[in-house]
Amino acid sequence: MLYFIIGTLLLLTILFLCYKIFELNSKLNHNKKELSVLQKKAEKKLQKSQNFVSSLSHELRTPLYGIMALTNLLVKEHPELQENKNLKSLKFSGDYLLNLINNVLHVNFTNSGEILPEKKVFDLSEITENIVHSFSYATENSDNILHFEFDADIPKALKGNSAILSQILMNLISNALRFTKNGNIFFTVNLISQKGNINNISFRVKHDGNEVTKEDGISIYQEFINIEKVKKSYLGTGLNATIVKQLAKSINGEVVFQNNFNAGSEYAFVIDLEVPETKSDKEINSATDDNSKQKVLVVDDNKLNLLVADKILSKENFDCTTIDNGFDAIKLAKENNYNIILMDINMPKLNGIGTTKKIREFDTTTPIIALTAVDVTQLNRQIISAGLNDYILKPYDKNLLLEMIKKHVLN
Repeated sequence: MLYFIIGTLLLLTILFLCYKIFELNSKLNHNKKELSVLQKKAEKKLQKSQNFVSSLSHELRTPLYGIMALTNLLVKEHPELQENKNLKSLKFSGDYLLNLINNVLHVNFTNSGEILPEKKVFDLSEITENIVHSFSYATENSDNILHFEFDADIPKALKGNSAILSQILMNLISNALRFTKNGNIFFTVNLISQKGNINNISFRVKHDGNEVTKEDGISIYQEFINIEKVKKSYLGTGLNATIVKQLAKSINGEVVFQNNFNAGSEYAFVIDLEVPETKSDKEINSATDDNSKQKVLVVDDNKLNLLVADKILSKENFDCTTIDNGFDAIKLAKENNYNIILMDINMPKLNGIGTTKKIREFDTTTPIIALTAVDVTQLNRQIISAGLNDYILKPYDKNLLLEMIKKHVLN
């Protein structure tokens, strides 16, 4: 009898434990489902937020491209206006606004790991000089002096991501200017070492600002900083150190920050850049030979963008045709033999991706370059699947456009 009672109690205990385990598992499964739903909602919300920022960036880049391109064309056509303060102010504002838009984009994508750098050939001395010139207006309107030194041993042509490199340098210089009053900012570019075609290059930004305090040292890269400090500053936006480091990491570089509260601060950015294989001058010049004008079709729904592209290419002796929609672009591509097609991506009715797909049905060889104000991290797969050969991010530099054309026309 005793054994029966004990057995019964053990059985009841086991059944009770089994019920509790089942109940606990049910709750865990329910919680997992709720968590999964919440996670999906959060991901959807994040995606909507990223899409909104990207769309906003496109809307900002498009008119900004027109402003910057027309300003540069105005200076080229009227050299006497190069020292005009109003034009300098306009150029600086355009360059700085573009940098801020790029910062917002990379804040938007930094956590999703979608920064996908592209390597292109560029002139480092020209890029750094342009950056310094873009800040000349800021220093003219303050008591600060921006000093610039460039190592003559650095090769003229290098391969890397000039857009992200420029973005990092503009952030470092702008922060140095913001935290300097009646002082000096030293921007130096040096060749550290060469191994084969790899050049290890350092970019140093040092300032002796007398307003750098311990608090400033901590907050110098805060994404959200005290609004009163912003109001006192000519360049009023800071950037979180993690973002700068993320940008540097995406192009295999490294940023080091050293702070001396009595003597200012120094930032060092170090990166390896390749020396590309170069074509002969004869090959390059053949792309723009008077006897063989290259025929270019430019497709863009923005009339101002078409005007700028036509002016740039016509001055470089290209035979340029412009059209403002994808349907007419397809017809022109069927009826003419173009050496290259420059294709805007974001167009109404039929966008650049769809237009390219239609052209590729009857023409698989003509290089088609995407012109886009949308961050390409979202478009990589679509660009490849559509048959586009390359891309240029608006607003683009004239030299970058010409190099891109030469690269694909000569291949």
